[in-house]
Amino acid sequence: MVSISKTETLDHAGHVTAPDFAKPTEGWVERLCRWLCGLAIISTIIMVASEVFLRNLFGVSLQSADELGGYLLVAVSFLSLSTCFVSGAFHKVEFIDGRLGEFGHALRKLIFDAMALMFSLILLWQLVRLVLRSWDGGDFAATILGTPLWIPQLTMPIGIAALCTSLIKALWADVRWLGAAGRRSSSR
Repeated sequence: MVSISKTETLDHAGHVTAPDFAKPTEGWVERLCRWLCGLAIISTIIMVASEVFLRNLFGVSLQSADELGGYLLVAVSFLSLSTCFVSGAFHKVEFIDGRLGEFGHALRKLIFDAMALMFSLILLWQLVRLVLRSWDGGDFAATILGTPLWIPQLTMPIGIAALCTSLIKALWADVRWLGAAGRRSSSR
């Protein structure tokens, strides 16, 4: 039997989970990203439905539905990262946390979130460079629309920047949890 303190909770498998104050909350950045993702998904649905309707009834194609659908898919993929992170939608490996206890779990989460932030910042830097190179080079898509490539590419650094803000909030929550877990373990 695992004994837990008043601030600890157990998940469905009986593992210690983070207390509420140690979980990042959804702020305006995550809500905006969720709203933009919803808008992109609705736009994709309308565009694909229009393409199907026009092709089947009139034999006419929009010619740009595939291109725009690809751009919207990339936008959803990157803009959803922060929302998925704060809602806990990413995969977790829980068998390690069950063996670590609260302090070990808090320390592991702090290290993981710090590493994720470090890699996300490197990715942000590279994606900003990509967008700036497309802007400076005047790169356009070789399609009917001839979209300047920096426009769809811009969603990638915006999404990673939103993830970085969520990771920074998570790191702050991790530090608070680690401090509380350390005080509880030293008082036992």
